Order: sequence, then structure tokens, then C-alpha cells
Amino acid sequence: MNLAINARDAMPDGGSIEIRIRDDQADEEARLPPGQYLALSVIDTGEGMSAETLKRAVEPFFSSKPVGKGTGLGLSMVHGLAVQLGGALQLSSEVGVGTTATLILPVATQLPKAEASIPVRRQAGRSAVILFVDDDPLIAMSTTEMLEDLGHRVIGVSSGLHALDIIRSGQQIDLMVTDHVMPGMTGLQLAAASRQLRPSLPILLATGYAELPEGSQLDLPRLAKPYHQDQLRDRLDQMLR
Repeated sequence: MNLAINARDAMPDGGSIEIRIRDDQADEEARLPPGQYLALSVIDTGEGMSAETLKRAVEPFFSSKPVGKGTGLGLSMVHGLAVQLGGALQLSSEVGVGTTATLILPVATQLPKAEASIPVRRQAGRSAVILFVDDDPLIAMSTTEMLEDLGHRVIGVSSGLHALDIIRSGQQIDLMVTDHVMPGMTGLQLAAASRQLRPSLPILLATGYAELPEGSQLDLPRLAKPYHQDQLRDRLDQMLR
């Protein structure tokens, strides 16, 4: 989904996205052990990337998109997933022609062993109403699912201004989780405005390590992106005691 959304965003005037899958063998470029692989390619006819951008494309928090249009985490997460599974991510691009992103993944050679027991997922310490603010649709969708899976009720919005409307409405909110870099109003600005309306509202800033300005006046609890459900649960449990 990350690769398809990147392809879509690279074609503001329209174009085509093609998804192909083929059998593949490890080659020198991929630097993978010999064996059988599958190569899944997402090909677009978009704006393409320069050679300099291509070199940095999988760096965490690097993004060529305008503020509010990307987190810089999509390709780095895809790359990390591929490496974790024993594969690789290959990118090729030409400005004005398009980009091809290829996931190379090893073919399973044996069936997985049956687990002796299914691990029990630990629920949150207490159920809460959480106002969640993030303008990235992928992060919003995945985090909302994680929060609901933990037993929380989620009010999801995509901007600081919308979040302030919810806070002014007087409806119950036990805690707010907000991104920092968003168009119109940053997470820190939202937190400062929220404190004027509800001084006791706990606020968790979920953000990348490189995004916060020096000398910030608000000392907020933080959760570094990307995060797992267990990390999210433990942070919220600390704040909801």
C-alpha cells in the first residue's frame, strides 16, 4: 500500500500504476544469498526522482514531498520489512519518466512449525476515549486499529484545527495523541492551544526524532515513529494511571 500511494502521489496530473510479480534469482546487485525469490514491482509513470533523491529515498524521515504530504517513513518501512524477511528493496527512477520499486522476497522452502500455544495479547490497563490527530492516512488507519484493538474508543481527525473543535465541544476525552508536522498547525501548537482549553488533558506527541524545533516550551511525553502496538500500549498505560 505504501508503494502504491507513493506512485499515486508522484502522478499529480494522472498516469498509470502497474503491479507485476515474477520468479527471480538473487543477483549481485541485490547482494542476497543464492536461492529462489519472488520480485514484486510497483511501476508508475510519474515525475520520477533525481539521482540525489534516489540515493536518500529509504532514509528514515527523508521525504521529497511538501510538509504535511509525507512522513518520510513509507519507503524506509518497506525497506526494513524486506530486509527483515531476508530480501531487498530495489529502486530505479528517471525524472519525467517514472519510478519502479521492486520488493525481492525469498520463496519459502518449508512449512512453518506449528506454535505450541497462541500468545495472549495484553490489553491496555484501562479503556479510554482517545483523540488521535494525524494527517497521514496510512498512519491514521493503522494507529486507530491498534488503539481500538487495545480496547480504546478513538476520535480520529486529520488536523489541529479539527482537533480543537472536538476539544471545544465538551465531549469526553481522556487523552490526546498527536503528530507534530502537520499543515496549518503543528502538534506543539495544537498542544499549546489545547492547554488553554483543557489544562489537565494528557497529551502524547507521536513524532520522528528529527522533527522537533530546539527550545520547545512544552515538555510533552513522546513516542518515536515508527512504533509498535506494545510500545503504544505501554506509553498510554503510563499516562492513564
